[in-house]
Amino acid sequence: MGYELHIVRQNNYAENEEESNISMEEWLDYVASDKELKLTNGYRLDIPGMETTWQDSPGFTEWLVHPRREDNSLVWFDFGCGSISAKFPDDNTIKKMIEISKGLDAKVRGDDFEYYDESYLTEGVHFVDDAQSVNNLQQNMEITKKPWWKFWRFLLIV
Repeated sequence: MGYELHIVRQNNYAENEEESNISMEEWLDYVASDKELKLTNGYRLDIPGMETTWQDSPGFTEWLVHPRREDNSLVWFDFGCGSISAKFPDDNTIKKMIEISKGLDAKVRGDDFEYYDESYLTEGVHFVDDAQSVNNLQQNMEITKKPWWKFWRFLLIV
């Protein structure tokens, strides 16, 4: 698990359950038109002490011109369920995702339903699209909150 940003296109961005509708064909067309992207349809999985394997992932794409991360890994974009995602995005990756979203007539959304556009690049702030999204996020947070004593009670039982 890790924090991700997603390029999504929805009819109603306030409806968190609505599936994005970016097709694989649209994504592949976009990748073919962008010389900075390389379609790999999968990735190498290196686990210390185990044999390296290849994981198939249709639409998986590497971003070739991103400055390498500290761990020397490439930045990638993964297509799935009608959206394009990137894990642990830095500012360069967010900028690229905003560029891609414009080409796909979409938006960049975080896991917490915050949105990123050019104002993030110039002012360093993201925004919540509307009051409904804030309400949905608050409701989700309320569901996961537990009184401190229930947490401690669980620890004592275990």
